[in-house]
Amino acid sequence: MSTAFEEPAIPAFSPRVQRMLLAGWISLGVHAALIALVQVAPPATTSPGEPVIEVRLVSTPAAAAIPPPAIPVVAAAEAPPEKRPLLLPSEVPEALPVARPDPAPIPPAALAPAPNIPAPPVEAAAPDQAAPDQTPPPAATPPPAAALTSAVDLTYYSAREVDVHPRALGQVVPDYPADADRRRVSGKLLLQLKLQADGRVSDLAVLSASPPGVFDESALQAFRTARFTPAQKNGRPVRALVQIEVVYDWEGQLRR
Repeated sequence: MSTAFEEPAIPAFSPRVQRMLLAGWISLGVHAALIALVQVAPPATTSPGEPVIEVRLVSTPAAAAIPPPAIPVVAAAEAPPEKRPLLLPSEVPEALPVARPDPAPIPPAALAPAPNIPAPPVEAAAPDQAAPDQTPPPAATPPPAAALTSAVDLTYYSAREVDVHPRALGQVVPDYPADADRRRVSGKLLLQLKLQADGRVSDLAVLSASPPGVFDESALQAFRTARFTPAQKNGRPVRALVQIEVVYDWEGQLRR
């Protein structure tokens, strides 16, 4: 007696369940297709053999602010003491002789020696009273000019101390030195620029260079005549101290 094996019956689903299963399989298929199509774009590189120069702004730690030179306070000039002219008493005039009146004639009978009556003293003329000082008082010394409400700020602020950083008004592209290009030399250097409040470069210097003396003149010449937007602090343009790193890459691969 042989036993017959029967295949298990596949349960029947309702039409609603069948539609849900069909939608799930379609969604999985779409996602798998999308994942297969995603590709990572390779980084863009320039063709080898073309030197590339990269310039970027370097943020430096806040340098100690150079205090602006103190404005000397001019003390009000004291008015010189009023010089009053020394009033010398008027010279006492000499006493003028006073003529005595001739005595009335006395009859000889009644003539008797007249008593010696001293003449009344003549009072000396009183010295002239000191005339009142008619010299006008010297003009009052004007007070010193009022201090300026805002002195000229001569401080060069670092990138961390300004509210608005300066930006180059045009593209600054240094020339690749011919000797370095011929020898396929790459390098970088760090420049320090002093910018005026109007964005002009007043001074610049090379802080470090690798290799030294190869790209220095090229970078200095390019940034000496560059113009920048003014840095701003508290809503007003100020001087700024900017450090810029210039990279000379002969292979043409941009640094990341």
